[in-house]
Amino acid sequence: MDVLVIFQRMLMLLAMMALGYVCYKKKWLDDNSHKKVSEIVVNIFNPALVINGALVATESGKPDLNILKENLIFVAIYYAINIILSIPISKLLGKDDSQKNMYKLMTVFCNVGFMGIPVISSIFGQESIIYITFYILAYNILLYTFGMTIAQKNLPKEERKSAIAGIFNVGTICSVLAIVLYFSGIKFNDSVLSFFDYVGNATIPLSMMVIGASVAKIPFKEVFKGVRVYVFSALTLLVIPIAASFAFKGMKDSAVIFGVFILMFAMPVGSIVTMLIKEYGGDESLASRTTIITTLLSIITIPIVAYFL
Repeated sequence: MDVLVIFQRMLMLLAMMALGYVCYKKKWLDDNSHKKVSEIVVNIFNPALVINGALVATESGKPDLNILKENLIFVAIYYAINIILSIPISKLLGKDDSQKNMYKLMTVFCNVGFMGIPVISSIFGQESIIYITFYILAYNILLYTFGMTIAQKNLPKEERKSAIAGIFNVGTICSVLAIVLYFSGIKFNDSVLSFFDYVGNATIPLSMMVIGASVAKIPFKEVFKGVRVYVFSALTLLVIPIAASFAFKGMKDSAVIFGVFILMFAMPVGSIVTMLIKEYGGDESLASRTTIITTLLSIITIPIVAYFL
């Protein structure tokens, strides 16, 4: 894998983030419009890109069941490892129970969709998005079961509630739809393909700009405070993915499937963690800073991880 090419693509994504940063600082984006653009990306553009990935993969031929089986195995391994490792990481870095719960969430719920799709598609092409779809589907199921259980530990028992209904969101529905379309092998005309191609491709610049605007919202000096944030970043962005690249190399059949699997480990913390902390209590500032720092550092660490593939 050409690390220089990947680094150049990561710099391109960083430049898109910088556009979002400038837009916020220039007040072309304010808090309200930033939130609205984020909602549009999550509910329209990102799902369109997921469906487009399935359509592109379908055009390439019938699904290879062996490759899909390998992908499903790696998806299961990915989340099992993250859940298991979240326990020692939270004990190492969390000062109290609230912070320990937060570190568990940040370890398990990486940005496999909002950041993962632009990064993976820019490296492996849009046909690889169908493989990420399975990670997103598992992500949503875990988020509204395991994730909500951990997040609500900050609340008194009588205030806790089931969030299972949250599984049925746009991301989950479109992930299932993409998988159905992929397996069905249905061919669509050029107009349909072009629509999802154009709309889906807007995800990459817009999602990066949303992240850049998020960076601009926090005072620059505040973002880079705290040693624990950097220890966490080193563990999750470098140590774990590089160790996984050696540990599971013997299971590698498809270079793309294995590449997606390892790079999923290298993704930064998902912004959903900050939202959960904000809703259910905890150190919101630490969650925001960790999300931003891991996102910025991932521009450098992803090419490093790719070197070991």
